[in-house]
Order: sequence, then C-alpha cells, then structure tokens
Amino acid sequence: MVDSLEGRTGFVTGAASGMGRETALAMARAGAAVAAADLDRAGAGRTADEISAFGGRAVPVAVDVRDSRAVAAAADTARGVLGPVDALVNIAGVYQTGEIEGLSDEDWGRMLAVHATGTFNLCRAFLPDMVAGGGGAIVNMSSLHALRGQAGAAHYAAAKGAVIGLTKSIAREKAAHNIRCNAVAPGPVDTPLWRGSVPADRQQAVMDKRTEIIPLGRLGRAEEIAPMIVFLLSAAASFITGQVIALDGGECMI
Repeated sequence: MVDSLEGRTGFVTGAASGMGRETALAMARAGAAVAAADLDRAGAGRTADEISAFGGRAVPVAVDVRDSRAVAAAADTARGVLGPVDALVNIAGVYQTGEIEGLSDEDWGRMLAVHATGTFNLCRAFLPDMVAGGGGAIVNMSSLHALRGQAGAAHYAAAKGAVIGLTKSIAREKAAHNIRCNAVAPGPVDTPLWRGSVPADRQQAVMDKRTEIIPLGRLGRAEEIAPMIVFLLSAAASFITGQVIALDGGECMI
C-alpha cells in the first residue's frame, strides 16, 4: 500500500468523534499504532476500542489541548504505551458563530486557545520525538474559513489562519530534520461539531442553503477527509510540506 503507515506511531486529537475519529481509524487501518486523544475521555476510549476490535494498537488519552502541562502528560502517556510519536494530527476544535462586535474577550480567547495554542502545544510536545527519531510528519486542521474569511465567525477564521502560519513555519524550520508539516482546510463537513453549531430545527434548511454554493452540491463527510490526512502522513507524500490542502467540494478554487 503506497500510503502505508506500518511501523508508525500516531497521536490524533479530537479523536472521540467526527473527523478525528475517522482519522484515528484510518491511520490504524493503514498500520499505525494510534493514541486517540480527546477532552472526552469516554469518546476517546470508544475510538480506541474500535481500533482494537479490528486488530490495531491503540490507547485512549484524555487531554485539554489548551493546557501545556496536560499536553505534556498526554504525550508521556502515549510514549509509555506505544513508543515515540512520529505522526501527529491536530484536529481538536470548537466552533461558534457571532458578529465581531458581539464577541466577548472570552469568546475570542477560547477560539485562539483551542485552535492556535492547542496546535502549538501538541507540535511542541512531539517535535523532539521526531527530531530524535530522524523524521516525522504533522497534519494540522485549518479551515476553508481561514482561506477566504467568514462573516459571522471571524474569531474562528482568525484562529484557523494562525494554524496555517504555524504549519508553514514548522515546515520551514524542521525540514532539515526530515519533518514535514502540512494542513488540511475542509469546507463544511457533516460532523457532530457542525451539527452542534446549528439549532436542530434549522439544520436541514441551513444545510440546503450552504450546499448551494458548493459545486459538488453537498457537505463533506468525515470519512472523505481522513484519507488525505493519511496520505500526507505517509511516504507517498514525502516531497510535500508547508502546504494547505482545501477539501471543500470545489467551493474555494485557488
């Protein structure tokens, strides 16, 4: 298999549901041992159990990505069970809508803390493993919103834009250590996070309106994002670094 992850050890945040869960499962099916990490310890455990059920190696890890000490402890847990990590995927996220003047300091701070600081905390925790091991790969979750801006979610777009800047900086700084760092930028994907941002009685109407501007005419699915992440982690992508891959049904053609 060209995009095999045999012999690799992965750490995936946001692994309890949605794109994080699908990515953890896909990495395990490609041969990686996987630490399934999430603030939701029970959900991370369910993902790890699914991996174990088809013969993969997995450990659930509870972590708040905003807390650098909690991240360091989670990294130690993963290393202790699975060994040094050389495939990191940062997917943990939150979403909120609101016009700029209505956003509180807490709204802004939470969005930056989860997405920008959280991604930084994880990269900082695992880069030493990759340097010592002679290489590795990181995939960070950005967003279509970071590429084009988003009315009603400026703080989210800004946080995801920070992820892009961090991704490109790591790619340049660590290339000499055979460490690659890329980002994926999905458009709307039908996940619990997306559905949770829309009142239940309006979900279908919002979905119908949203898909009008997507050339492929529908929302994405989490299982359509995971294969790109596995590819970017694999040797098949060995000459790809510092890139932002849009996975959006053609909405933003750049």
